[in-house]
Parts: sequence; C-alpha cells; structure tokens
Amino acid sequence: MTLSLEAWHVDEAAALLTLDVTSPPARVPCPRCDVPTTRVHSRYTRTGADVPWGADAVRVQLRVRTFFCDNAGCPRQIFTERLPPVAAPWARRTLRLAQHRRALGIARGGQAGARLAARFQGWTSPATLLRLVRAAPAPPAPAPQVIGVDEWAGRRGQRYGTILVNVEDHRGLDLLPERAAESGAAWLAQHPTITVVCRDRSALYAEGMRPGAPQAVQVVDRLHLVKTLREALEACRHDQRVALQAAAALTVQALPRVAGPGSIPRMYRGRPQGSQAGQQRQEAAQQQRHAAWVTTSEAIPTLHAQGTPVPTIAQPRGISRPTV
Repeated sequence: MTLSLEAWHVDEAAALLTLDVTSPPARVPCPRCDVPTTRVHSRYTRTGADVPWGADAVRVQLRVRTFFCDNAGCPRQIFTERLPPVAAPWARRTLRLAQHRRALGIARGGQAGARLAARFQGWTSPATLLRLVRAAPAPPAPAPQVIGVDEWAGRRGQRYGTILVNVEDHRGLDLLPERAAESGAAWLAQHPTITVVCRDRSALYAEGMRPGAPQAVQVVDRLHLVKTLREALEACRHDQRVALQAAAALTVQALPRVAGPGSIPRMYRGRPQGSQAGQQRQEAAQQQRHAAWVTTSEAIPTLHAQGTPVPTIAQPRGISRPTV
C-alpha cells in the first residue's frame, strides 16, 4: 500500500515536523467478511507519532475513510479502512516507531530504554517499552532435543514448581506450577523430539522422565556432577587419611634437604567432628547468653517507666541507644 503526502510543515519552536498523508482510492475489503467495497461513508483524521527526523519529532496526520460493507449478511455494516504497513488499528504510533521502541525495550529494558529514547526525541515511559516487549510475538523455535529440568521456587520453602530449559540455546521452554513426576511426564510426552534430559540427582524427576520420555538419555548437569565428585573425593580422603599422612611423610623425607629439616605438612582430616562434651559446653554457654539477654530486655521497660534516661540504661549494659 502506497500513501500520498499532501503537505508538511515544520514548527521550529516545538521542534515538530507534521506530515499530512492520505490513502489512495482503492477497493477496500471488510475486516470481518473480506468482501471488497468502494462506497465511502465518511472521512476522519488519525494522528500518530513516527520515528524522529534528526532533532525534530515527527507527527503523522493520516486522512482515512470509513466504508459501507456491501455484504448484506455481514454484522459489521460500517468499517474503517486498515493500513497494515503504516499503523495498527486504534494505534497512536506507526508500526516503524513501535518496532524501534520494542527494540530499545528488548536491548536496554524499561528505565534505560526510556532514557536512551529521550536522547533521540523519542520520549516514552518505561511501562510503554515493557508493554511493547510483552506484546512482541515469540520468535519461531525448533523442536527441543536437549532440555534441562530443575525446580524453581514460587515461594521459597513453601511452594515449588518445575522449570524446563532448552539447553542448546538457553531459552526457557515452560514453567510447571508443581514439582511432581506426573506433570513432568505429561509435558515430556507432548514433545517426542527430546533425546537428552539433563537433570539433578533427584529421584522425583527420574521417575517422571522414564514414562514421559523413554527414548531420552538422562544425564546429570554440570553443577551436580562436580558436587558428586567433590563429595566422593572428600569421603575418599577422609577414609584414607592415615595412608595419605604416611605417604606425605615419606615424600618429605625423600625430598632434597636444602633449607634444613622440613616439617611434615598437616593433612586433611575431614570436617571436624565436635565431641559430645564440647557440644554440651556450647549449649550451656548459649543458654547463659540467652538468659542474660532476657534479663536485660525485661529490665529496660521497667527502668524506662521509672524515668531513667536512655543513655543511662544503655551504657552500663553495653547496648546502643537505638536498641533501648
């Protein structure tokens, strides 16, 4: 569709370029029944913003027509002509400007995108940019073949769901509202192209993968693989600490003595395990500290009710005035 430029004028004080545009006469199809018509009902002017021209903002005043629908059975008797290359119905901006602002929102986000748009005479709000980003159609994606499955917290400690990610392009595929084997199996059954499932060591997800994607190979993700290796090495070093100590002593003795006798380095003995007596001493000390704090917290309101100044209450007890 080609539009006709009837006139234009520049308002230098407002830094505004106004374009008066009309649509060419043609047979226009009804948006409801697609029956073309040429009978014009009336005309009116649509005003929309366009991409800035240099330092000047651009405003398009588009003269559009309303038509009678020639289809007697169409419930829409009067309609306004559509201009898909220029602007969407009821839009106050051109499609070209909407694409520019959507690109700003995708690249920079709401606040940063609005600040960048203002530098180019394209004033807009962060909410508008985010709304354009949400309304953007999702790009076509190929059928997933390698996916990752993990849990996500809707409310940590209380409500968990399942997230599925395409491992090949790192895009999220879906969010399941629950962490259950049945829902995961139902989702996998709808995607028969999946050949590899990357998951953690949870037996819950393993139960859902087998019936949902029996053709897929289950692998452990990198995080849990390294975690499993670390735990295995830690257990091995803890079990063989006597042999490792002896090997270290032999190694030190075999080294050339350049700077005098060397000391045997301390070996890893695993995580320290406190004795029962030590744990009892820690609990007793903790209870003593708690009792002292309870006594202090109960005495403060009494002293305050007696008119004792806040600094006088705080200083001998070693606490701050805001705490009092």
